[in-house]
Amino acid sequence: MKEVLRTIGLKIGYKGKALMPSIDVTLHEGEAVALVGANGSGKTTLFKTLTGSLKPIEGSVELCGKPLSDYSPNERAKLFSLVLTEKPDDLFLSVFDIVAAGRYPHSGLMAKLHDEDYELIKAKLQVVGVYHLIDRDFVSLSDGEKQKVMIAKALVQDTPIIYMDEPTAFLDYPSKVELLRLINRLAEEEHKTILYSSHDLELLMKHSQAMWAVAKEKPLMAGTPKDLEDILENYFGTHP
Repeated sequence: MKEVLRTIGLKIGYKGKALMPSIDVTLHEGEAVALVGANGSGKTTLFKTLTGSLKPIEGSVELCGKPLSDYSPNERAKLFSLVLTEKPDDLFLSVFDIVAAGRYPHSGLMAKLHDEDYELIKAKLQVVGVYHLIDRDFVSLSDGEKQKVMIAKALVQDTPIIYMDEPTAFLDYPSKVELLRLINRLAEEEHKTILYSSHDLELLMKHSQAMWAVAKEKPLMAGTPKDLEDILENYFGTHP
């Protein structure tokens, strides 16, 4: 499989103090990995470091064979997209408007959409199952529908990597399951590399393909849910 992300001797933290031992992991094209850990374990710090908004204490992050620090902001916008917990709250934005914003890194100074952009937006809305909502006001949607729209936006940004911060937060149980299945499908069918954080350990044990488990002052552990079952008990102090 094609390597998309690699960390080399990466130490994350603040003010020169590392939260955990150095991290050496890789992500490949078509992988969906759940990042799990208790509150304060370093999940957010790791996300910020992988996206370049926080400098590592030591080591480096490589994207597509090149150090993250060597990419310009515009180049980074073509390498990874973000699906955050916070959602737009503008009353006048439609679903189309939200998803179309994902094309801005590719649309030049005038931010003009072309025919191929419109077709891509429609196609990705269909992929995530919300094309029928294209003309709806974003604020009128359910939490599950909003999350799918934000994922469609990430897809039209056309990046090899998608980072998702707690994508199942605020969803009911059936919607959580549906979203995890969608993430796995996007990795496989759209060939995306997806790293997403979640607190839903019980669900992840059943529906995630792979995990990174983090805890303060402990090494990041990578593997399948079955591989990490005992590790999770140790890291969380409870059995999932």
